[in-house]
Amino acid sequence: MSVYTTVETRQLEQFLLRYELGKLRDFQPITAGITNTNYYLDTERGRFVLTLYEQHADSELDYMLGLQQHLANQSVRCAEPVKDRYGQFYSSLNERPAAIIHRLPGEVETIPGPANCALIGTELARFHLAGRDYTGWRNNPRGMEWILTVLETLKPNLESDDLNSIRATLDSCREFDLDRLPRGAIHADLFHDNALFVNGELGGIVDFDYACNDNFVFDIAVLLNDWCIDSEGQLVAARVNSIIDAYQQQRRLETMELDALPLMLRLGALRFWLSRLYDKHFPLSGELTFIKRPDMFRQMHLLRSAQTKAIYELLLPHHMR
Repeated sequence: MSVYTTVETRQLEQFLLRYELGKLRDFQPITAGITNTNYYLDTERGRFVLTLYEQHADSELDYMLGLQQHLANQSVRCAEPVKDRYGQFYSSLNERPAAIIHRLPGEVETIPGPANCALIGTELARFHLAGRDYTGWRNNPRGMEWILTVLETLKPNLESDDLNSIRATLDSCREFDLDRLPRGAIHADLFHDNALFVNGELGGIVDFDYACNDNFVFDIAVLLNDWCIDSEGQLVAARVNSIIDAYQQQRRLETMELDALPLMLRLGALRFWLSRLYDKHFPLSGELTFIKRPDMFRQMHLLRSAQTKAIYELLLPHHMR
């Protein structure tokens, strides 16, 4: 569990005066997440999530919360922020920017099956389509510039073989010219624990901390690398096909996107490997902190790098649909 900023009852009661949510009934820290401080929040008017943002600038919050509202307005199933009496999505609580988000129904599906994968593939395509006319802009905070910077910082913690495999992926990205790929607003962190299911249906998508503007196929790769793997990190074909088939029923992937997907799977694994390795060596201080292990994504990066041809063959039928 991660709690970096403790909220006292009296502080929260004062904060709630900004909202038309009635009196506080209960609040409890959420036992998940590594970036922000989150609490379940119950008031007379409903059930919500209180988030205190530990690292985000105001411009980032404007983008993230504005995107959530924009998507919700277009019936994308996602967590919708609550505006206060002044029309604002966030204000200060205990010296941190804080927002209240509607709490979605459902639970995390621990081991997603093909049916879950089809539902999230459909909704991710709807997300991408709905976000096309969102006017906000945010560069990927974990994009190539960040990767290169963090790589320099982590070099003393990486073996030479690891550095060579990372450089090979980065060289391939430069050769492909990723800027040619279709892009727009993406989630960029749609792991299975950022989606809720209820009675076999998708309750919604949560956690927009890394939402940004980048290529759509990177978003799909992040999804596949988490939702469609076995215990060894290998891709499970049935789940991969469920996601891509469902996605393409809403938004047709261009040939270059399918061509780029094996490389994006490598880049997605690399992004989370470096992120978790950085958190391991340079953790934030907090009352209670939870650090995810980087080893899984190191192994995944090696697998994706070695299996480029097999992944192309797995994706080949989707070129023809």
